[in-house]
Amino acid sequence: MRKIIVSLMILLLATTMVFAAGTKEEGAKKEVTLSVLWFNDANESDVFLKTMDDYLKANPHVKLDLQIVAYSEYDQKLKLMISGGNPPDVARITTNTLSVVVDSLEPIENHVADVEAVKKQYLPSMVAFATNKEGKFIAYPTEATANGMLVNKTAFDKAGIDVDKVSKTWTWSEWETIIKQVVAANPSMKYGLAVDFTPHRFSTLMYQWNGRFLNEDQSNIKFNNPGTIATLKWFKGLHDQGLLPKSVWLGSENPAELFQAGLVAGHIGGSWNINTYNKNVKDFEWKAVKMPKGAINSSVPGGKFVASFKGAKNQDEAFKLMAAFTDKAHNEMYSRDTFNIPSRNDAQVSYPSNSGDFEVFLEELKVTPAYTANEWKNTSLSKVTTYIREQIVEVLLGNITAEQAVANVDNKGASFFK
Repeated sequence: MRKIIVSLMILLLATTMVFAAGTKEEGAKKEVTLSVLWFNDANESDVFLKTMDDYLKANPHVKLDLQIVAYSEYDQKLKLMISGGNPPDVARITTNTLSVVVDSLEPIENHVADVEAVKKQYLPSMVAFATNKEGKFIAYPTEATANGMLVNKTAFDKAGIDVDKVSKTWTWSEWETIIKQVVAANPSMKYGLAVDFTPHRFSTLMYQWNGRFLNEDQSNIKFNNPGTIATLKWFKGLHDQGLLPKSVWLGSENPAELFQAGLVAGHIGGSWNINTYNKNVKDFEWKAVKMPKGAINSSVPGGKFVASFKGAKNQDEAFKLMAAFTDKAHNEMYSRDTFNIPSRNDAQVSYPSNSGDFEVFLEELKVTPAYTANEWKNTSLSKVTTYIREQIVEVLLGNITAEQAVANVDNKGASFFK
């Protein structure tokens, strides 16, 4: 009996020692310093640190070495770090930068159990941007941008038009009738709508009329299609009627400045204009509204991401940090404090102001086809966009037809897709 008791005591002592050793090992995780490369549009780095404060307190073994680089130097710095075999553990990345470093990014599926479940958490257009040619999900979406319509509500009110009501279901044809009434009721207002002088903003209209830049598998340019031709003719018609100011696409006028001066009833621009107008517009009431429908409703997506790299020194902790940063609670906090559109499907953000305007842009993104992102992340397309803009200008000037313009673009663009 004594031998049994002694044996049990030895076994209990051994178990206690093993448990204690395990507890000690678990409590003393290896310290890790994550190198984080970042750029600021405004206050994003400060908000990032504030957002992740609770995560870092819960994981005291993780420290951040945050390196802030000017955006004008960012891509070059990142490429040098990658080529030098010393990529950062985490980097903030734009849609443009994704195409530059895509082959160096570490796929998320290597670090999560169910990547399809992860992808379902984010807007489809953002997932499309963050998916490489092999179908690998390579970056966590953090914030989204979108194109949309901002209107001078005061001008609509003077015309006796409830813009909140009509914009819920309006088509572009209905918009033309309504906007003529708005301009007529406001003597100081000259135009119905300003559209930024970029192919990106033009493509907002083009996608709504089922136009495309590329063919179905995106292996070649195919600007020559019925939807794009129809958009070009319609866009020229709006200019010819004086509903759009020729001074933007055929001059140097800034559409945001025209809107702020009360000279146009609406502006199709980016979601970042919400902050601009919130600060600058004092003479009238403005708001974001749903864009009129063409053949479909669509915006054009853009945004920012966080990603890690093949060969990064601390991948495991980097992916844990990125997953936490982009979860629902943290994404809502970061989006609120940076005044950005959240990247997640389930995010509900209460901004200090203009929550309704951001919600309108988010709703536009939710119905935007994923192919819009796939086209805009195509590196070959980026080489021909300046020429596309030149051809649109030639159509507006009346120097060439819409049919000639799309043929010219296809001839020019084909050389970049060989």
